[in-house]
Amino acid sequence: MSYKARLTERVLTLKTPAAGTHVLWRAPVACKVKAVRAYRVGGTGATVNATKNGGNLLAADLSAPAAATWVSASPTAAVGKLAAGDTLAAVIVTAGGSPTDLTIQIDVELDANG
Repeated sequence: MSYKARLTERVLTLKTPAAGTHVLWRAPVACKVKAVRAYRVGGTGATVNATKNGGNLLAADLSAPAAATWVSASPTAAVGKLAAGDTLAAVIVTAGGSPTDLTIQIDVELDANG
């Protein structure tokens, strides 16, 4: 199937977040993770990552040290590729000082080349 590249996102927002893995999506076609983003409200810090079939997409966990500020990182091109059927999950590694909200956004590009 051929189609024009488009960007979509998968988002997880939790009240009173705690460490854990949250499955967000099953890739319907080959695609690429372009970025992992985090936004924290309250607390003293948080670290996040994303996984593809259980393996980390980012080489180092993404830290959100400042409240109410978006932070982002991108996986390497090879690691960020998803095949049809791959499982994408958001991971809260740590949530320090009792944040009241934590949002993880994973940007995914769907394109004809996978």
